[in-house]
Parts: sequence; structure tokens; C-alpha cells
Amino acid sequence: MPVPIGRVPDNVRGLGSKNIGMDYSFLFNAPPIEKKTVTASNKDASLLLEIWSKGERVEKSDSIKIANINVPSRDIMRLKTMGLIMGDTSEVKFTKRGKIVITTMTLGEESAFEKNKVEKPYSEILASLSKKTKPGYRIPKFASNNNNHLNLRKS
Repeated sequence: MPVPIGRVPDNVRGLGSKNIGMDYSFLFNAPPIEKKTVTASNKDASLLLEIWSKGERVEKSDSIKIANINVPSRDIMRLKTMGLIMGDTSEVKFTKRGKIVITTMTLGEESAFEKNKVEKPYSEILASLSKKTKPGYRIPKFASNNNNHLNLRKS
């Protein structure tokens, strides 16, 4: 039989007659935690994407050389001020915020597979699944494993 848990009086715990407790009501009134998103203007996001795609990567570093890209230094300073990049006007690194903007931009683009996609009618898809005209010896999938106890021998 389990031993019941009894109440321990305050004077036994050493607290005396003081009622020391914590008010946890602030947990219920706290605002919900929101996922933070990085905001950047369309111009800044397209400029970041251009630097990322056209810039020359520096070996053994996360830096990108932007000397060969025609980007005004004023725009570079604006991106630095917004905390999207760091570095000087010839070589920059993307901050965490800048990487989030680039990731969002690249994942939002249409992929090359979608651009070249050809819509096929259902009947054409079914016809392409037929293996009658294709060469090669094929064993039916249902009989390739003899766990289903099919008699595959000729009698």
C-alpha cells in the first residue's frame, strides 16, 4: 500500500510564519511568442540577391568580392546600416539577417523545372506507363517475392 503524501507545515520547513510564494500569473498574461521575420525593402532584397549571385567568392572565407559588380557605395552603406551585410565596399560578408533575406528570395523564385514543365494529359501519362513496347525481360512484381505462395512453375 502506498504511503500518502502529507502536508509539511511552514514552521518545519524553516519558513516560519512567512508566506513566501511566487506569483505565476505573469505567465498567463504574457504576449504570445511571435516568429521574427526580417523585413527589407524590395530594392534592398534584390540588391542582396544580385551581390549573392554575381559576386566572386573568396576562398577559405565567407566573404564575397563585389568590386566587379556595379553597386553604388551608397547602397552598400545602406545595407550595412540595416544590418544585412558587413565589411567594406570591395569585400562583404552576409549577416544572419542578410542570409534570411537571400534564403527567402531564392526559395520564392520559380525553379528551372517548373519553367520547362510541359502539361501532359492523363491519357498520355497512362500510355507512357505501358511497358509493352519497351525491350527487356520483366518479372511481375507480385510474383518476384514468393511469400504470397503463388505456383510459378509450369505444370
